[in-house]
Amino acid sequence: MRYVHKYLHPQKIYIITDIRFKRFLPKEVLIDKRCVIVDENNVIDGLDIEKIKGLFQKLNRVKMGAGWYYQQFLKMAFALSNHCDSDYYLSWDSDTIPLREIIFFDESGKPYFTMKSEHHAPYFVAIERLLGITKTNSRSYIAENMMFNKSIMLELINVIQSNQNLKGNTWYEKIVYALEPESVSQLGFSEFETYGNYCLTYHPHHYIERTLPSFRSGGLIQGRFVSDRILRQLSFDQATASFEIYDRPPFPWGKLAYLYARWQRRKELIIRRFYLR
Repeated sequence: MRYVHKYLHPQKIYIITDIRFKRFLPKEVLIDKRCVIVDENNVIDGLDIEKIKGLFQKLNRVKMGAGWYYQQFLKMAFALSNHCDSDYYLSWDSDTIPLREIIFFDESGKPYFTMKSEHHAPYFVAIERLLGITKTNSRSYIAENMMFNKSIMLELINVIQSNQNLKGNTWYEKIVYALEPESVSQLGFSEFETYGNYCLTYHPHHYIERTLPSFRSGGLIQGRFVSDRILRQLSFDQATASFEIYDRPPFPWGKLAYLYARWQRRKELIIRRFYLR
């Protein structure tokens, strides 16, 4: 949180999570007046994790992947929520730390897209079914962050909602129906790739593309017990570092990382056992 405030300067930070996990958040988050804890099942009416799980089960698809798709729908749905009271909102991965000052608009006020190099074919199958557009950019829009324009996101949601060639009564149901059955467990939709390619097609001059040096495997150093000293060293040539919970650093940090992951899993089981009653 210190690094987010120091280098991103947010007006507000919305933490979208299962509200039952609020009790496990650090005290510094709970007392920060700029932090707003939002129950993921109340971002917008009708969208909740059980509904998405039920939809996957109805289609006889892999239910365990529902949460991965759900978090993408939440990023899109934020534009529809009462919380979104500005023209733009930044999506930032919670396992990523900014290591230096990062700006998201140029001097004229144009927002940046942070570009990467990956390519995952099933994403573009879904995009073509949802929007009727094909891949034209050799680079990827999938990064650890994205500055969304609220009006464009609402426009995109409306286009998906209006697609009569897909089953489903809501835009997120139509996204699920657009997935290749075999791609559900292999990641068949990307909200970043979809939004970026939509902007490139219909708002080609709205954004400016850029690259930022980012280190995706920060967890391999000391897991999530990384020190400020290490972060300062990384900042010499990196703008961000990500610390995925299942990265396994060398001993002794690997042991601590393993115990930390088990502790996180245990918290989840406690919540499900005692707070679902």
